[in-house]
Amino acid sequence: MTKLGLDFDAAVIGAGAVGLATAHALGQRGLSVVVLEQEAAVGQGISSRNSEVIHGGLYYPTGSLKARLCVEGRRRLYAFLEAHKVAFDRCGKLVVAPSDPDIPRIQAVLDQALANGVEGVESITGEEARALEPELSAVAAVVSPESGVFDSHGYMLALVGEMEAAGGWVALRAPFLKAEALPGGGWRVFAGGEQPSEFA
Repeated sequence: MTKLGLDFDAAVIGAGAVGLATAHALGQRGLSVVVLEQEAAVGQGISSRNSEVIHGGLYYPTGSLKARLCVEGRRRLYAFLEAHKVAFDRCGKLVVAPSDPDIPRIQAVLDQALANGVEGVESITGEEARALEPELSAVAAVVSPESGVFDSHGYMLALVGEMEAAGGWVALRAPFLKAEALPGGGWRVFAGGEQPSEFA
């Protein structure tokens, strides 16, 4: 695709966390990418309401794609954040049993996490849990030290930097309108906004 004399191998619609991560992944494969975003800045849609939680990978069924990608994605995300100096806190997480009948439920969470290859998870007593969080009402807990939080907007800006360094481009105020297949292969992509554009 061509825009202002620049050639692109792929177009991604939406400059949120998923769109930018997709563009970054394509760039890592040697492809040049244009990202079309209708807003005036990246991360203004659903990503602006991101919980910014990094999940440990405790709950998904063993062997499922969700379980594998959650654990692998968490490891890669921490490495990316550290390499790009994006703020994060590997603060950990407690899954608590408020009363004795709840203990089998958190034991099942622990067993699932261990089966999924989550690092560092362990069970602790209610007293040990309250030493970490004094306001808790718990008779037992499971600790997930790899769970955390991060600056999702800092992450998105780091992805933009990586993508642009690889020859990509984020087109802001350029909402996707449609795409048409070209007879000889490839696509013509139409973007709206104050300056409507075509990429072909």
